[in-house]
Amino acid sequence: MASIKEVLTRSELFKGLSDEDLEKVAALGREEVCGAGTVIFTEGSVAEDFYILNEGKVALDMSLTPTPGVGRRVTVDTMINGQSFGWSAVGGTPVYTMSARCVGPIKVVAIDGKRLQSLLQENPDMGYRVMARLAALISLRLRNMRMTLRLFHR
Repeated sequence: MASIKEVLTRSELFKGLSDEDLEKVAALGREEVCGAGTVIFTEGSVAEDFYILNEGKVALDMSLTPTPGVGRRVTVDTMINGQSFGWSAVGGTPVYTMSARCVGPIKVVAIDGKRLQSLLQENPDMGYRVMARLAALISLRLRNMRMTLRLFHR
């Protein structure tokens, strides 16, 4: 597996950070390997970790009913190498808004959300750059999700 710092360098969220900043974030990460079908986290559960996919694919699923985990589920996005997911662990209400499921075997970097949030608060310049990228990614995911859900209402 590539080093945690290499994964961060290729990630959409941490691109452009200095080596020093990347080292600080890398110190918070751990490498994990999961098999096909593994559920990394479930919609409605407490958000503890934030993830960056190194290898493989992860499907983000959500319930289309008012109660999470009951009724029809739909895949709203698929993560590929370098993409991040589990953002709820980094800010806002620490509850996952979707479930993450391994489409095949994966390699991922998991980062403790509270520790990352503290690091970003202690380093305002890095925090601003990362959170600005995060806001752009959330906006893109929301647009993609709206298009996906429109297909289900036809």
